[in-house]
This record gives sequence, structure tokens and C-alpha cells, in this order.
Amino acid sequence: MRPAAVAAVAAGTLAAAALLVLAAGASPADAFVALLRGALGSSAALGETLARSTGLVLTALGAVVAFRAGVLNIGLEGQFLAGAAAAAAAGPLFPDAPLAARAAVLLAAPLAGALQAAPAAWLAERRQVPAVLSTILLNLVAAAGVTWLVRGPLRDPSGDYPQSRALAEAALLPPLAAGSRATAAVLLALLLAAAAAFVLARTPIGLALRAVGEAPRAARAAGLPDVRLRVGAFLSSGALAGLAGGLEVLALTGRLYDPFTAGVGYTGIAAALLGGMSTIGGAASALLFAALGAGSSALQRDAGVPSSLASIVPALAVLALLLARGERRER
Repeated sequence: MRPAAVAAVAAGTLAAAALLVLAAGASPADAFVALLRGALGSSAALGETLARSTGLVLTALGAVVAFRAGVLNIGLEGQFLAGAAAAAAAGPLFPDAPLAARAAVLLAAPLAGALQAAPAAWLAERRQVPAVLSTILLNLVAAAGVTWLVRGPLRDPSGDYPQSRALAEAALLPPLAAGSRATAAVLLALLLAAAAAFVLARTPIGLALRAVGEAPRAARAAGLPDVRLRVGAFLSSGALAGLAGGLEVLALTGRLYDPFTAGVGYTGIAAALLGGMSTIGGAASALLFAALGAGSSALQRDAGVPSSLASIVPALAVLALLLARGERRER
């Protein structure tokens, strides 16, 4: 989109947010200051924003990678849960070997995410089942699987709450700074975003994926292995979401429980859309969403505005962006 259109979308979103704050009986200026303070106002607030951004960056990246090959992967939520479940199963197997536990999580989580995406890839290529439909249904399967695991095979026998055994304390990623929840996981997520941006924009495989996504028949006629490229992008997307779930366990929660997530995969898709389905834009939008989520409690505490407004604002931005693109295509 042109900069003028982006500016118009941003201005419209801010105006709508201001109207919502006024409707709640608060000052838009006070609400903005409270939100900014809650997201960035201290080392703890900044750490919370960065900790929340890890999963969002990786799931947004997964959405972009799949979309580049013409695949709409709506199953990032289920793939995130599959990665978290794999991490909760593999990590406690090495209670006295922290490095082995971390390695097991970092291997098992992306593998589980890719396996979660595999049925949808097979159905799309072999039975022409739309990926949108199959991935949404697989999200339900993954959520039910988490419920079964924490009440069955992975349940911690020493606790009353349905949750898995905890990873050893030494296996968890340490915070980057005292009093902060941010760990090296966010650095890994940003590094992967930069690497994906380079691969998709500067390498032959990135050009091939774009060709398959934008003109599959022409790509096939040119001799490109379109099926393998689509399936590879699909599985890579699932692996990124699975890694996000594994890092959630390894860096923050230390175990699996039910319900485990508040829509990280779905929010990652929204971040990718807001970022124009580009890797850098998706990562930047994910950081914005994380900041809104981290500042939502301060929004309610200091400005008297319901914390749900922090979720409404990005939704308005995505809808406005899609509306602007639709009008542009009609013209």
C-alpha cells in the first residue's frame, strides 16, 4: 500500500480508538499515556512486552511464509499448541541435564508443529480440501489433545490442577535482565524473522515461493516443483508456530496446562495481515500487539478504560487495512 493509504488507516484507527475511550468516560490522552507506561514505562514493562512478542513474532512469520507460497494457514494456533505439548513431554525427560532438556525442546517443538500441519498439507494437495477449512478444524483437535494430555499421560501426579510435569528450573531460559520476563527466546524470534526476510527476498527459493503463490500455473509451466514448494512452506510455517509453543514453555511457563494460550496463533495471523504479509512488517506488528497486550492492565488500572480495548484497536486496524486494500483493487 502507498504511504498515504497507510497513514489514513492509522489515523482512522486512532480516531476510532479515541471515540471508544471517550465512550468509556475517560480521556484519550490519559489512556495513551497509561498504555505506553504499561508497555514500555519500566524494565519490567518492557520485559513483559518482549516476552509476549516471542510467540507473536514466530506465528506471524509462519503466516507470512505459508502465504508467500499461496497457502492460508489458519492452523497456527493448533501448531503452537502442538509445539508446547511436545516441549512439555520432551523437556522433563532430562531433569539433571539442562542443556539436553533445552535441545530436546528446540528439536521436538518445531517437529510437532510441522506434524500438526502435515494432514492439512496432504488434504490440500491430494484431496483439494481448502487449507482454511482443514487447519481451523485441526486447531480444535490440538486443543482437545492438550486437554487430554494434561489430564492423562502428561499430568503431574504431585498436583491437583490439570497440568504437566515442570521442566527443571535450570533448563528454563534465564531472563535477560533482573526483574524482567524477557529471555533469549525473543532474540531468537527476531533473528529468525531477519533470516526469513533475507531468504524470501534475496534467494532463489524465495523467488520460487513467490512465483508459486502468485501464479501457480505459470510456475508449473516453468518447471518449478510447485507441490513440493507449497508443502515445504506449509510445514515450515507449522514448524515456526511449533517453535513458538516450545519457547513459551521453555522461557515462560515451564509446563503445559489447560487452557494454555489466549489465541497466540490467531493474533499472529492478524499481525501478519497488519504487516502486509511481509516478514519485517509482520514482526513489527507483532511487537505492537505485544505492547498493547502488556499495557492493557495499566490501561484499566490507571485510566479506567476496559483492558479489552487493547484487543479492539489492532482488530480495527486490520479491518481498516483490508477495507482499504479492497477499495484499491476495485479501482
